[in-house]
Amino acid sequence: MKKRLPRFAFVLLALWAAWPATAQEPASQPAARPLFDADKYLAHVKYLASDELEGRLTGTPGCDLAAEYIARQFAEAGLKPAGDDGSWFQHFAVTRGKQLVDDDALLEVDGLDHKWQVRKDWIPLPFTSLEDVDGPLAFAGYGIKAEAHDYDDYAALDATGKILLMFRYEPPADDPNADFGGQTPSRHSMFIRKAELAAKQGAKAVLIVNPPKRAGLDDKLYAFDEFFTDQTYELPIVHVTRELAEVLVKKAGLGKLASVQDQLDRERKPLSADMNLTLHLKTGVKSHQVDAKNVLGLLKGTGGTDETIVLGAHYDHLGNVPAHGGRAGDLTRQIHNGADDNASGTAGVIELARALGQERGLRRNILLITFSGEELGLLGSEHFVTHPTLALKNIRAMVNFDMIGRLNQHKFTIYGVGSGKEFVELLRQAAEQAGVEYRALSGGGGMFGASDHSSFYSHDIPVLFPFTGVHKQYHQPEDDWELIDAAGATRVLTMFHETVRALASLETGPTFVTLPKGGEEEEEEEPPIKPAAEHAKEAQADAAKPEKSHTGGEIGRRGRPQVRLGIAPEYSATSQPGVVAATVADGGAAKAAGMLEGDRIIRIGEHPIKDMYGYMEAMREAEPGQTLEVVVVRKDEEVTLKVKLKEATKPRGQE
Repeated sequence: MKKRLPRFAFVLLALWAAWPATAQEPASQPAARPLFDADKYLAHVKYLASDELEGRLTGTPGCDLAAEYIARQFAEAGLKPAGDDGSWFQHFAVTRGKQLVDDDALLEVDGLDHKWQVRKDWIPLPFTSLEDVDGPLAFAGYGIKAEAHDYDDYAALDATGKILLMFRYEPPADDPNADFGGQTPSRHSMFIRKAELAAKQGAKAVLIVNPPKRAGLDDKLYAFDEFFTDQTYELPIVHVTRELAEVLVKKAGLGKLASVQDQLDRERKPLSADMNLTLHLKTGVKSHQVDAKNVLGLLKGTGGTDETIVLGAHYDHLGNVPAHGGRAGDLTRQIHNGADDNASGTAGVIELARALGQERGLRRNILLITFSGEELGLLGSEHFVTHPTLALKNIRAMVNFDMIGRLNQHKFTIYGVGSGKEFVELLRQAAEQAGVEYRALSGGGGMFGASDHSSFYSHDIPVLFPFTGVHKQYHQPEDDWELIDAAGATRVLTMFHETVRALASLETGPTFVTLPKGGEEEEEEEPPIKPAAEHAKEAQADAAKPEKSHTGGEIGRRGRPQVRLGIAPEYSATSQPGVVAATVADGGAAKAAGMLEGDRIIRIGEHPIKDMYGYMEAMREAEPGQTLEVVVVRKDEEVTLKVKLKEATKPRGQE
């Protein structure tokens, strides 16, 4: 399931409404022998969630193996290829973070003959912005402005247009429990804080060096790990060795690096100064483009019509990444097999393909699609609806299977029931025949926008989203096949086999209905909840001491925003900076200020917005009742809105 929404268990408490279950037998009975076998279903899950596929991250060899497996299963079921050029696949490009191209990287200083090598003498941080810069170099101490602690490295420094050399972390205090300089680094030591502050002071780039006299800190360069490259700071930021920095401060006449640190730590008075050197920096960092592909198979109906029912599931997952997003600084990679999320739904589509392939007399076509790029932001389904392999006007309904492997949790919900007038009765009959109890959610708030069906709903296509619930293994390495309720999944498939047969046999409908947007019940979205973003959430200020950062939390940020804008951002890949408002909730602050769906937010107050991470950081800075200027791009023109922010409601299920 897509991790762009905070899809936690509290969302599931929203607006339950169970439908009655008395039904009459359909005229055409399925075979007496069960259509779905738990062992066959589980065999698909076992392969898709095996270590061999390494978590099926979009654009990786493991994800490609999954796509090839699905295509083989579709072929065996009697489907016809429905992708590009008569193939099983619909290819699309995905930007997945950044990559460092060593041959394009350069750091040099006028008047110095040193040939500094990337990865050996210096390295871009994974959150760096991409532009190349040239400019005068200045020393900026620790790059901190902390008025509450009477500390300001910028007090006598004009940083405008300059590249700043600064120490990592913060000056130590005598008291290990101090809020600033104590054993636990404060938020002022975070990379994002240093970068934000430097940008606000007008700097063009930042060089970070490990303080030579900090106990226990060697001079190892920070790894350029793709795991952290989704976020982009406001300016280029690189890590340099002490040896490189020593050459610079010596050439600038500032003395030895250790002596400069010693004086700064002892006196806590700014030593910032121009260095009278000109530095040229090419980060060598580029957007990382990978090939992704949806897998499509078609069952032709017998009614001589182009009308089509779509069955979908995403087959990608998180890959081989640190568990819990690197919580507590543990960056040991673990394979996230994603058995429930979403090998369970993919296996369901494969088994439905097999069962439906044996059908005769279904009037409409059935298009089965397994999507890639869902975990990165519904990218596969968004690509399909914007580049459909058949006319969208002929798609009558879409059913999306995302996490159907835990029926034994007794949380089975079907979302989107209200999006098609005929759905209630069709589901009632199918559920009774399959012996399945479920709860129906007919509105468009909360969980509804969290998976691939929402791409179809946005094009006025009725959708259904069966979902057996979130659990503690969600997005963790422990989401393995052993925990799948295969027998329960076959009951879900039995119910939806009947539902799909009914939809494929209709003469008209289902009739599309626009769902209520949810207003204040709509959960405002946060960054994609894959491990990198989870790490950023965990590395936040200690609640009891707001100045404190989580241990090792240099890349962390503070907790949940106190305010809400009242939008659901869009996550489709784009080369343009900013965050697009996919939904503007009724009753929200953005709606009241005149924001429209499709507006691309590029600035909130003083914060330029490059991506979702920057958006969330800007919201964390804001306070309830505050009125901020929000700049959006609308039809290629900038529009400035005055938004009075509302207090964020606590997540449902929290006190």
